Amino acid sequence: MNLFNHLLLLFGGVLFCVSAQLVIDENTPKQLFDEELYKNVIDRDECQRQMRYLTQLDQLALLGRFLDAGARFPRGFFMLSVTDLGNYHQCLDIRDEVEDMTIEGKYYLINIPFNQTFHLPFLNQNVANISNRKVVGFKSVINEVQQFLEIDTDSLNPENPLVLASVRVAVCVPKPCTTQEWISNLLFNLTAIGFQYEEVFCRLPNDKPWITVDYVAIGVFGFLGLITLLSTLYDINHIVIKKREPKKANVFYRTFSVYTNTRRLLTFAPTSNALECLDGIRSISMMWVIIGHTFSMYNFHADLTKSLNWLISGEAVWISTGLFTVDTFFFMAGLLLVYTSVGRMTGVQLLKRLHVFYLNRLLRMFPLLAALVLLEASAFHRVGDGPYWIHVANNVQDCRTFWWSTLLHIQNYVNPDHMCIQHSWYIAIDIQLHIVSPIILFWVLHKKRKYAWSALITGLLAIVVASTVWNFMKEMPSSNMSLVRLDEQAYYMNNYYVTAWTRGAPFFVGMILGYVLNIYKGRKIKLNTGFVMISWVIALAMIASCFYMSYVIMQLDWDNQVGDSLFNSFMRIIWSMGLSWMIFACVKGYGGPINWLLSLSMWKLPARISFAMYLYHYPIAFVIAGMQVAPTYFSVGGRIYDFMAVFMLSFIVSFAVTVVIDAPFSVLIKILMGGGQRKPRAKIENGDGCSKAGPIPDKNIADLERKMINDDQNIVKNVIHLEKNGSNFDKNGALDRIEVLGEPLPPSKESSRF
Repeated sequence: MNLFNHLLLLFGGVLFCVSAQLVIDENTPKQLFDEELYKNVIDRDECQRQMRYLTQLDQLALLGRFLDAGARFPRGFFMLSVTDLGNYHQCLDIRDEVEDMTIEGKYYLINIPFNQTFHLPFLNQNVANISNRKVVGFKSVINEVQQFLEIDTDSLNPENPLVLASVRVAVCVPKPCTTQEWISNLLFNLTAIGFQYEEVFCRLPNDKPWITVDYVAIGVFGFLGLITLLSTLYDINHIVIKKREPKKANVFYRTFSVYTNTRRLLTFAPTSNALECLDGIRSISMMWVIIGHTFSMYNFHADLTKSLNWLISGEAVWISTGLFTVDTFFFMAGLLLVYTSVGRMTGVQLLKRLHVFYLNRLLRMFPLLAALVLLEASAFHRVGDGPYWIHVANNVQDCRTFWWSTLLHIQNYVNPDHMCIQHSWYIAIDIQLHIVSPIILFWVLHKKRKYAWSALITGLLAIVVASTVWNFMKEMPSSNMSLVRLDEQAYYMNNYYVTAWTRGAPFFVGMILGYVLNIYKGRKIKLNTGFVMISWVIALAMIASCFYMSYVIMQLDWDNQVGDSLFNSFMRIIWSMGLSWMIFACVKGYGGPINWLLSLSMWKLPARISFAMYLYHYPIAFVIAGMQVAPTYFSVGGRIYDFMAVFMLSFIVSFAVTVVIDAPFSVLIKILMGGGQRKPRAKIENGDGCSKAGPIPDKNIADLERKMINDDQNIVKNVIHLEKNGSNFDKNGALDRIEVLGEPLPPSKESSRF
C-alpha cells in the first residue's frame, strides 16, 4: 500500500509539473491539418497554365467537374438555410494527368457577408468622346445601378440581422490556385467592385499530419490489445480446455480476459435491500441524454425555420426538459453515497480513510476517461472526414492542449470554452461534489440523528442560498436552448451550467433521501392510502411543473429576468424532490406500475455500462455530424431514427470498453488499494491441540488450499452481505465487487457514478 501511495504521489507530481509548464497560446500553429502543404501548393504561374487548359472548349467536361463540386447559392434560403457545402468528396477526388500537368481539386469554404458596399470603379473614367447628352444619360444609369447595388454599412441599424448575417458556400479550385485567382479567371476581379468574402478553411487530400500523440495512441491501444489477447487465451486454456477451476487461475493473468470480464458483466445476482428502481431511472435518463444530443448534433439544416418552430412548440418539451437528466445523475450520486455509508463506519473511520475515499473515486473514473481523451486527441481525427470536419478537428486540438485539465477534473473552471470532452463537465462536478461531501458525511455517520439531520439540512440550505445569490447577481438566461438570448449562451454555460455551486443542490437532496432510506432499510412501513395518493400527486406535479416551465422559457416572447433567476435557482431542486418520493415509494412498495417498469431486468445491463455510454455516445454523435456532406431536412422521425443508430453504436462501444478497459483496471485498482493478494500463513495443529505458524507439509497442501479457499469465500459472503447496496469506497464501477481470490462475483447494482 505504501508503494502504491508513493507511485500515486509521483504520478501526481509529474502531471502537475507537466500541466504547470503548459502555456496556452492561441497563435501557436495547430497540427490538425498540414498548413505548410496548403502554402506550398500555391503556384500562380501553374494556376494560370491550368486555368488556360480548363477553359479550352474541348475541356469543358473537366471544368464542369470543378463547377459542379463548387459554389451554389444555398437552397432553402428563405427557410434560413445559409450554407451550401458543394460536393466535398467529388472535389478532392478530381485528379487528371493531362499533357505535363496533374490537375487536382482543392476544396474551400468561403463566408460571404450580406453587409457589403459595392462600387463601380469605372464610373469616373474619361468619356470625352461621348456627346454631352449621352454622357448625362450614361452617368444617370450608372448612378441608379450603383444605388441599387450599394448597402451602406453606416445606414444599417446595429440591431439589423443583416449586419451579422452571411452565407457560406463551397468553392472547388485547381490545387495551385487561390479562390481569388479562380474567380478572376472565370469571371472578373470581383474585389474591384468591393465584393468581400472570407476563406473559412481549405482542404486537400491527405492533409492530416501524423504527430506524436498518434503514435502514442497506437502504442497504448496496441499494447492493451495484446495483453487482452494473451489474457483471454490463458483464461480459455485454463477454464475451457484444461477444465480447471477458475479460482485456481492466476488473478493477474486473467485480469484482462474478455471471457471472464464478459461473464462478470452479464452476471446479475439478486440482493436484498437493493434499490432496483434506480436501474430503470439511470437507463432512461441515459437514453434521454443521448436523444437530446442527437437532436442538437447537426451543424446545418436545410429548413432551419421548421426546426426552430418545432423547438419552441409544446411537442418539443420532452427535449427541452431533458436538461434535468444530468441533475438526476447528481441526485442518485448523493443518494447512494449516504445509503451505502451509514452504518458501515463512523465519522472518525471516514477521516482516517479519506485518502482511500478520494483515490477510489478518482481512479475508478480514470481508465475510461483517459482512454477517451487519447482517442479524441488522435484516432477520432482520422476515422472520418467531411466538408465541415474542422468542427471535429477543433475539438481534437482542445484535447491535445487541455488533456491535463480533463484528467484533473478542473476543466469546467480552467478552460470552460475549450473542454477536451465537451460533456465531461458532469464528471468534474461529480468529483468536486464528492471532494466536499465528507464535510457533511462525517456528521451523517454520527450515531445521533440530530447531528446527521443538522448537517444534511445545513448543507442543502448553504448551497441553495449560495446558488440563488449567484444567479441573481449574474442575471443569466434560464436555458442553453433558449432562442431569445443567444448572445449570452457562452456566459450562461460558463457561469451556471458547468459550475458546481449552481448544479450541486440535487446532490444534497439525494444525500437526504439516502439517509431516509437507510433509516428504513430492511423495514416495512405502513402508510395511509390517502397520504400515499397525495404524495404521488405532489411529486408528479413537481415533475410536471419542470416540463411546463421548460416550455414557457423557450417561448420567443419570454423576457423575465427574475423568472430566469428563480428557474435557475429552484427548478432542479423541485425536480429532485419529485424524484425523491418516486424512489422512496418504489423502494417501500408504494410504486405500483411505476416501480414495475423501473425495476424490469432489461434495465440492468444498460445501467451497468451507463458511465461508459455517457462518455462515449457524444464523441460518436460528434464524429457522425462531422461527416455531414449536406444540410439535412429536419423531422422528428428522422431524429429518432438517428438516436436509435447512435444509441446502438454507443451501447456496443460502451460494452466493449467496459470489458476491455474498465473491468480489468477495476480489478487492478482493488488489488492495489487493498495491498495486493493476501499471503496467509497456515496454522498447524500441535499434538496438544495448540496451533502454531510454520511451514506447510507437502501432504497437507491440497487440503489446506481448499480450506483457505472456503474460508476466503465465507469472508467474501459476509462482506457481500454488508455491501449488498454498493461499496462505500467503490460505488463507481460497472464491476464494483470482484473477488480476486476466487470465482468472479457479480457487480454492484447501485453504481453511483450515475
